[in-house]
Amino acid sequence: MTIKNVIFSLFILAILAETVFSQNCMDTSCPGLKECCSRWGFCGTKDEYCGFFCFSGPCNIKGKSYGYDYNVDAGPRGKIETVITSALFDSIMSKVESNCSAKGFYTYEAFITAFKSFGAYKGKVAKREIAAILAHFSYGSKSFCYKEEISNERYCSKSKKYPCEPGKNYYGRGLLQSITWNEYYGAAGKHLGLPLLKDPDLVSRSPEVAFKVAMWFWNRNVRPALYLGFGEITKRVDGRECGNWRRDDTKNKVKQYIEFCEMLGVTPDQGLDC
Repeated sequence: MTIKNVIFSLFILAILAETVFSQNCMDTSCPGLKECCSRWGFCGTKDEYCGFFCFSGPCNIKGKSYGYDYNVDAGPRGKIETVITSALFDSIMSKVESNCSAKGFYTYEAFITAFKSFGAYKGKVAKREIAAILAHFSYGSKSFCYKEEISNERYCSKSKKYPCEPGKNYYGRGLLQSITWNEYYGAAGKHLGLPLLKDPDLVSRSPEVAFKVAMWFWNRNVRPALYLGFGEITKRVDGRECGNWRRDDTKNKVKQYIEFCEMLGVTPDQGLDC
């Protein structure tokens, strides 16, 4: 094989590699700083990549509605303590069955303290977002019935940055029980200043910590995608599989989101499906 053929072959391989890379940008991100990853998994700089369907990167969606009301961060706003009053919170928790392990665990004081520990919620916040948060928290804890996962698996992976502590299990605890593995406990603990790697049970012992860990995950993984609609942000909480939740399910996230929106006096967004 001549040198020209070798160079040509390497050039073709580079193009193929970049093409494959660009078609999986939701997992690998885009190679260029100016490129956006679309929700379809492709990289580019035009509006179909950086506009309404932008998944990550330098998205340019401000002021663009595209004829749809998908934004969970839109609509009426208010301070968290006026949107969710003590009476309303107690009304929600009063529906928790008496045989639930988390009956009486999740308190209003812990809820407000956790929310206000994040800068985005110190001022006015969209009622839609609060409804979406409550829907996911309710769904993740089986209507606020549980404070830890029923199946106590280890969930320990090799990690130099967040190594597992001997004898500790990192299964789901708190309000978003999809938060598992030592990496998540370690990262959450580092951000919150809590020893969650050494003491993961702190999440199921302290209602304030339970709310803070869930809010840390929401702010880190979910909140940046509020403009995509409720259905899309659901993927950020439970992965991209949406087929296992149905609208006619009494404990369905969509149904709960709509109910919480009605409770707060706002209309849900139009992006309910994913």
